[in-house]
Amino acid sequence: MSRFPAWHYDGSSAVRRYVLIEPFGPEFRVIEDEAVIGEYKFADLTFNDDQGEYLTYRHADIDGWRLGVSNPLAPELEGRLPAQVRYGGFIDRIGLARAAVILAGISAIAATVFLTAPTWIAPLVPQSTEARIGELLFDDFGGRVCSTADGDAALAKLVEKLDGTDENLRVEVVNMNMVNAVALPGGRVLLFDGLLAEAESPEEAAAVLGHEIGHVRKRHVMQSLLRQMGLSVLLGGMDGAGGSTVSGLLSLSYSRDAEREADTYSIARMQGARISPEGGAALFDRLAGEGGPEGSARTMIGYISSHPHSDERADAFREAAEGGDYDPALSDTEWRALQDMCAEDPDVAESASIISLPVDEARKGRDDEAEESVASPVPVRDQRAR
Repeated sequence: MSRFPAWHYDGSSAVRRYVLIEPFGPEFRVIEDEAVIGEYKFADLTFNDDQGEYLTYRHADIDGWRLGVSNPLAPELEGRLPAQVRYGGFIDRIGLARAAVILAGISAIAATVFLTAPTWIAPLVPQSTEARIGELLFDDFGGRVCSTADGDAALAKLVEKLDGTDENLRVEVVNMNMVNAVALPGGRVLLFDGLLAEAESPEEAAAVLGHEIGHVRKRHVMQSLLRQMGLSVLLGGMDGAGGSTVSGLLSLSYSRDAEREADTYSIARMQGARISPEGGAALFDRLAGEGGPEGSARTMIGYISSHPHSDERADAFREAAEGGDYDPALSDTEWRALQDMCAEDPDVAESASIISLPVDEARKGRDDEAEESVASPVPVRDQRAR
């Protein structure tokens, strides 16, 4: 029988023995100085390491047992000793190059599923669940909903013109001294008092409101929440940390397609209600600093931070307004009542801002770095006496 040089640890002592191994069928003998010091089964061995000169093997049932066989293996041993494992069984079986291609494909599929999952998961979320999430998020605005008889009537009139149905929609003004508006899950839209203070016409407010309602009707809100805040929102991950939750809402971003859909909805509803889309163009121009007083444009930075702006959007509203015959969105009296809701409501909680940077410092920072992007909404000056 053929014998092959090897070294061996028997698991009982730390002495390395230089031996010969003699295969016979599925087993082999370990021979030292012509004496058989052990008989083992090839099936009980596992590949351990490639040490260059030797390939080493372990015994499945004997701790410390090692066998080092000369590398490369003799042909008589190749089919009996376990195959080398370099990268793992799967990769070793099919080869590194082929495995890399397969794993890259799996990674691409996983990434695609992860990125697109919110689009197809969001419509599957029951309206009742979405409404509950919206209520939990709305709780963080505690007591800041503004309400007056005339202001509520003006807001209801504007909402009716833009949506025409009360189904799964609730629009409110909140006493937040920032230029912003958000749509919550479950059909709740919040207009911040700072936005109404900065808007120069009810048509500008209508453009923003129509846009947010568009996000609600297209169910973009759940898609964005799922994408950015994760399934923890659905699993009750809100811990009452109001500031962080509200900040998270304001930082929600929608895809370009979602923004375009919301703008298209707003434009269509404004046209249907005979409200001039030029209000949207004027607002977006001012957001970008293309028109209006420079200082006013800069106070709009809060809205820019959570609603991506582009010239394309302003142009879309402007083109939609051409050649139309429009009526005022609200009368002057109704517009003032809407703007003054928070000032006139004696029971509303004090105005709040998400960041604590003083207004003067915020303005100074914007003067020094007018061209830089600001990530967090900035408090705006209050244009009305409180």
